[in-house]
Formats: sequence, C-alpha cells, structure tokens
Amino acid sequence: MTLKYNEILIRFGELSTKRKNKMLFVRKLAKNIKNIVGLHCEVQFDRIFLKYSEKNIEGLKKIFGISSFSPVIKVETNEKNIKESIKNLIKEIKTDNFRVTVKRHWKEFPKTSMEYAKELGGFILRNTDWKVDIKNGLKIEVEIRKEYTYIFAKRYKGLGGYPTGINGKVLHLISGGIDSPIAALDMMKRGIHVDFLNFITPPMTDFKTVEKIDKIINKLIEYQGSAKLFRSNYTDLMNYEGLTNFQSYKIILMRRSFYRIASKLAIKYNYLGISNGENIGQVASQTLESMLVIQSQSELPIYRPILTADKQETINRSIKFGLYEISIQKANETCEMFAPDNPIIKPKLKVAKKLEDELELFPKLEKENLENKIEIIEYDIF
Repeated sequence: MTLKYNEILIRFGELSTKRKNKMLFVRKLAKNIKNIVGLHCEVQFDRIFLKYSEKNIEGLKKIFGISSFSPVIKVETNEKNIKESIKNLIKEIKTDNFRVTVKRHWKEFPKTSMEYAKELGGFILRNTDWKVDIKNGLKIEVEIRKEYTYIFAKRYKGLGGYPTGINGKVLHLISGGIDSPIAALDMMKRGIHVDFLNFITPPMTDFKTVEKIDKIINKLIEYQGSAKLFRSNYTDLMNYEGLTNFQSYKIILMRRSFYRIASKLAIKYNYLGISNGENIGQVASQTLESMLVIQSQSELPIYRPILTADKQETINRSIKFGLYEISIQKANETCEMFAPDNPIIKPKLKVAKKLEDELELFPKLEKENLENKIEIIEYDIF
C-alpha cells in the first residue's frame, strides 16, 4: 500500500452552537462548497467529506463556515488497514517528535481511544527513530468510524464564521477603495449573502473605473460563489445636485440620495438591509454627525462592519485577500470627483432637508434613475 490522500475531512466550529438548527447550517455549508469548489460532498452530522485534490484544498481556503480541514487517508475500518496506512504516512513525514490521538466515533471498536492511541504510538516507535512529545510533537490523528477510518497529520485553518447566505442577504454599497470590499467580506463571514450597488457618472467615470469595480467583485465572489451588481448611472442627479447654494453640503446631499435609491432598490429585491465600508472619521461624510444625517434616508437597517477598524489592519486584510493591488489603482470615483473643497463635517438635518426642498426635481430624477438607469450584472465563479 502506498500513501495516497483520497478525501478531505472538513470541520466546522461556530456551527456546532446551533443545536437543533445545526443541520440547516451544515447543509448550507455543503451547498457553498459545491458552488465554489464545483463538487458535491458527503455530509455527516459532525463532519463534511470532499474528494481530495490540491485544487480542492485551495478552494476550501476561501469558504466561510469552515474552522479547519485535513487531507486524509480513508481506509476501511480494521486494525490491519489502519496500521498499514500509518506506516506509509510516516514514511512521508519529516519530524523527530510525534504524538497520536484517536477519536473512536464507532463505540463498538474493540479498544478505547486511549488504548489504541498507545498501541499506535508503540507501532510508530518501532518503525521510526522518533520520540514521543505529547505537548509539541507532530500530531498524527486517527478518527475511527463504523465503515471507514480517517488518518491524517496536517490541519489547514479555515476562515471560520458562518456559511455565506444562511443569515439572509444585504445590498452593499461598493466603491473602488480599500474599505468597502473588506466590509463585504465581513458580512459574508457572518453568513450574509452580499450583492452590490455602485454609482457611476459617465463620462466622468471612465472604463477604468467600471473595470476596477468588475475586478473587485470577481475577486469577492471567490468567497461567495456568485453575486449581482446593480450599476446606477448617476450623472443627471450629480449634475443637478451641483446647483445647490450650499456647496459644502454636496456630498451630504449625494449620499442621502444614494441611500434613498439603495433603500427602494433593496426593498424591491427583498434585501434585509444595506451595508457599506464606512469608518468613523475617515472622510467628511463619515463623521457621526454626517452619518446620522445621511442614514435617515434609508428605510432599512444600515450595517457598517468596519466602522471602528484600524486602517492599517484593513490594509493588511486587503493584501491578504488579494484586493489591495486592485483597490489602489487610480480611477475616477464618483464621491471623489464630486467632493467640494471644504465639505461640511457636522451637517444639520434641517439644512439638508431645506436644500433638498429647493432642488425640487430630486424625487423625479431619483424615480427615473430607479426605473431606467440601473443595469443588473450577474457574476458567477464558473
């Protein structure tokens, strides 16, 4: 018998706290694995098993809801098979110290977990020059089940969290910056399916701007499998807002309009909330006063998963998830182009309402935007 991994054993952490609803979460996780990896898997109450390949190993690294996973040697449960597989496994491992753990899920196996761990430890000592180190040695693990036993010596850390989509869906305001893509990933990690809304202002926002958003979403769906993008042509509204007498309020008026449009769109398509990448104090529209004035236009909850995040930590995560080099590419972002020289940082709600009343075509232009100027683009990993 030669060493050959034939399956991947997948573990889930937070899902185990769901008790009666646990299998709903597990089945959703299995569905997400199918959507991202492209293969069906075997679902058990406490484990999921997937066919082994290096490609599948890489795919599992991008799936929320997994605590860890291991490439395993799967053999029929009998002592001869188990020892023969361990003998082949240790030939491929370079170490000086080891330890053995056994989990006896099948209680009719003739030896207890402790007894069999000792027996296998002795077997390894006789076939190597290794030493036992029960604290720091390489961990060789054996999981015994009724039909099959799984043998492995490596664990990959998963992304954790909940299976994306198990907790509903939100509409996420996506920009080409560093923050909003990371905020989207945080929502996915908590089991929420994320679709996207982006505002463009052609001809000011050019092909590079559109392409940048496209690249970001294609990277994000590696962790979700699929997504929709609602792309709103906001040019007419942006030009109209520029007529306001209080130029310092332009960004506030624009973002209030964003949330009126986003809220109506989200309700139409049955989203449970709106999310974004806002971070306290980072720009003028993200002071507490500004957010209070802006968010009043939404009929749905607004979720801000990185509201208090450290900027350098967000940058580090952007690098980790392969988003940073895309996010720092130069592009003509709508908010940046529209920003006044001296934006107000402590706006008043009554002033914002007064300015909107003066721009009496606002409701008509927003209605037209919702009805005629939003393009829906489907993204899928396959």
